[in-house]
Amino acid sequence: MLSGCAALELTPPPTDFSGDLPEALKEEFAALNELPPEGGRGEVRTFHFDRERSLLTIIRQLRSTRWNWQMDQSKVKPALVDVACENFGEAIAQGLGVRFWYTGAGGFVSEPVTRETCAANKS
Repeated sequence: MLSGCAALELTPPPTDFSGDLPEALKEEFAALNELPPEGGRGEVRTFHFDRERSLLTIIRQLRSTRWNWQMDQSKVKPALVDVACENFGEAIAQGLGVRFWYTGAGGFVSEPVTRETCAANKS
C-alpha cells in the first residue's frame, strides 16, 4: 500500500512535448489518473495524463530501493515505441504523446512517442 501512495506523489520529469488531442479523448485519458496503482513483479505501475500537453506518462516504479532495473536502455527503448504505437496508435495519430518512466536505480524516461515516431517505426 505504501508503494502505491508513493507512486501517486511522483511528479513526472519535465518535457517540451505539446500535443493537440481532441477534448473528448482528453476526458477519456484523464480517467487513467484515477486508476489505482497496479503491482507486479517488484514494480508498481501508474499513469499520469497531462491534459495541457496531451501527454500520457506510464510510470513503472520499483517497490524497493534495494532493487535495480536490470535492462539495456538501447534495447528497451525501441520496444517501448512498438508498445506505445500498438496500444495507443489511434490516439497518438490524433495528437497524444506517450512516454515511459522507469523510476528507481537504473531507471530512465523515454522520449514521447508521437505520430511521427509511429509513422517512422512502420517503415
